[in-house]
Amino acid sequence: MASRTKRTDRSPEENEAISDKVEVLLSEGYEIDQATAIAFRMFRDGELSIPRETSQEYKRQRRKKKSLIQEIRAAAEFLGLDEILQNKNIKR
Repeated sequence: MASRTKRTDRSPEENEAISDKVEVLLSEGYEIDQATAIAFRMFRDGELSIPRETSQEYKRQRRKKKSLIQEIRAAAEFLGLDEILQNKNIKR
């Protein structure tokens, strides 16, 4: 069994781009392990959009996106859709 190690040679912007992609993939119904693997493969292959530096506009967009995702999750939970989404993940 291969041991997992945390790479520290990625920039904070690269880590944020990977994390953002994982969140998007999770919202599309992928399981956490699969979403993580896809995001890291996309990073490795240069398919993620990574800003050169953390600008104020980037930070504002990231906060807005995280807020929207939280609102969507809360709405799904309120409507009982969170259980449906979780069951969908199990069936995959």
